[in-house]
Amino acid sequence: MSRLNLELKTRLAMAVVAAVVITAVVVTALSLFVIRRDMREELGEQQFTALKLTAAALDAGFEDRRIALRLLGEGIPDAARHNPVLMQRYIEQHMSLNAQFFNVSVAEANGNVIANYADAGQINRFSMAGRDYLNDTVKGKKGVISKPLQSKMSNRPVVLMTEPVLNTRGDVELVLVASIDLKEHNFLGQFTGVRLGKSGFIFIITGDGVVVEHPDKERILKHMDDVGGQSPANNQALKGFEGSMESPDRAGEDALYSFKRMASTNWIIGAHYLTRDAYAPIAEMQERAILASAVLTVLAGLLSWWFINRLFQPLARLHAHIQRIRQDKSLDQLPGEARNDELGDLHNAFNALMLERKNIEAELDEARVNLEEMNKTLARLALEDALTGLANRRQFERGLQEEFNRAARTGLSLAVIMIDVDYFKQYNDLYGHMAGDKVLRRLGSAIRDTNLRPEDMLARYGGEEIAVLLPGAKLEGAVMVAERIRKSIEALDIEHSASASGHLTISLGVSAVAPQRQVDNPEDVLREADEALYLAKAAGRDCIRTVDDLKRSKGQA
Repeated sequence: MSRLNLELKTRLAMAVVAAVVITAVVVTALSLFVIRRDMREELGEQQFTALKLTAAALDAGFEDRRIALRLLGEGIPDAARHNPVLMQRYIEQHMSLNAQFFNVSVAEANGNVIANYADAGQINRFSMAGRDYLNDTVKGKKGVISKPLQSKMSNRPVVLMTEPVLNTRGDVELVLVASIDLKEHNFLGQFTGVRLGKSGFIFIITGDGVVVEHPDKERILKHMDDVGGQSPANNQALKGFEGSMESPDRAGEDALYSFKRMASTNWIIGAHYLTRDAYAPIAEMQERAILASAVLTVLAGLLSWWFINRLFQPLARLHAHIQRIRQDKSLDQLPGEARNDELGDLHNAFNALMLERKNIEAELDEARVNLEEMNKTLARLALEDALTGLANRRQFERGLQEEFNRAARTGLSLAVIMIDVDYFKQYNDLYGHMAGDKVLRRLGSAIRDTNLRPEDMLARYGGEEIAVLLPGAKLEGAVMVAERIRKSIEALDIEHSASASGHLTISLGVSAVAPQRQVDNPEDVLREADEALYLAKAAGRDCIRTVDDLKRSKGQA
């Protein structure tokens, strides 16, 4: 009996040890597999989301700079277009360029530089003739973003943005060339400077593999393969891949890659994150799990089932908390105080990983808020005239369509007033385009101050034409508003020696309609107001003509 009992205890101990070992190995392996799989998917999704937000932000940054160059070109005085001294003085007045560009040059269509913001000594001494960015701008009559290149003017690695300035015939007369220094702090680095964990980073390459932005500034302007080795992930990105993948890097280490192409240029934004760093907490979990299994194996032969069950209870609770965190995204930390053992290390490692994830999500939220603000600003600019601050033609036509449909539903009327500045071309010829721009702003402010209703819309329709939309107004009321506007401009008493009256005047055309569905359309009321305006011009200017006058002139009264 004694020998049988001893053998039974030995077999039971061996069975318990085997069960503990097998259970520990299986549970740990499955948990780590699930966590690694979920982490890989989560990190890949977060990394790609970050790149999408970064690409959108960089595209918006290029668009902001494009708008700045366009406004700079539109404001060039005629006298400065072929006068290097005046042109240099003009661009030096725009000190805000420092915040957006490393340098801004003005070149003629043949490449001769006639102004340079950073170094006036380059005027008439440097030519951009034959440069791809200049040829593409002149040929296409629109701005381009150049390939990254070594500037011959500054000997710096730069990316150039161009914007053409057209003459009255529609030909390119001047080209604004703005440079972004790739080795200095710029708006690219504001987004790509974000670190991903300990070893992860964001980089930018062109569609043919030239490095635009990288933590190692010495690699800028070099091909990505110049450092040696092969990167299958980068090669896939050059072929058009977008998204996340695991792939060996040039050093042969496994890494998590993500790629996103930009919309404004052929650049590719990439992210590189070594898997050994990304999954370091899991590796620590694995090591500690193996140690815990070994300890439990030794103790299993000496302790009872009760003690083994008690020992596994904390691990079961920890596993349950991890599963709850996976199911409830609002939970981001394991509850309770960490034990001072292997399970406590596992507890701390998991909490550290979740904290890092939370920080990354916070950064993404901040970037998303900034992007939304930029989108709101761009949306506002798209519907606003940059010179006068009034609504632009696009917004006016949209408002006319909406009010026309509303009037057709309700049976009310609406009116349109078209306003044109008399002899405005002669005014620009006499006093200059800057004075003409100032007059347009004054006229817009004066008309806005003529007690227009909140629902009325005032817009710069084009050139010196201003349109007023009066929802609910009949022709008689619209004529009263038009006369009030005419007198307000007359009260400004703006000198205009080329005008018969000696001061600036306006002509106005008024139309009104109570629209009927399937009969009238908004283009008719706009056309009638425009034709009435030209009738006022023909009548000697500085007067108002209505759609009724137009009908009488055509014999329709």
